[in-house]
Amino acid sequence: MMSTLLSSLARLVHFAYWYCCDFMVNLANLTHTSYDEANTWVLLLLIPALLAVGIGVRLVQWWQLRQLRRQIRKRAF
Repeated sequence: MMSTLLSSLARLVHFAYWYCCDFMVNLANLTHTSYDEANTWVLLLLIPALLAVGIGVRLVQWWQLRQLRRQIRKRAF
């Protein structure tokens, strides 16, 4: 049972790795850049930028929710 699970997990990791490599090669071909340059753009610039935007959106939502809760509390009294 455990060896089957590990085998399935290994196949999944292997597939994901080759899928990501193939994606990066195709992206490099589409943008007329090298694989290394496309990899740099995605891993060092795009992903951190998207992460920062996601955190920023979450903080804005938290702040707006906090303000709404304060308004509701004021109306309740």
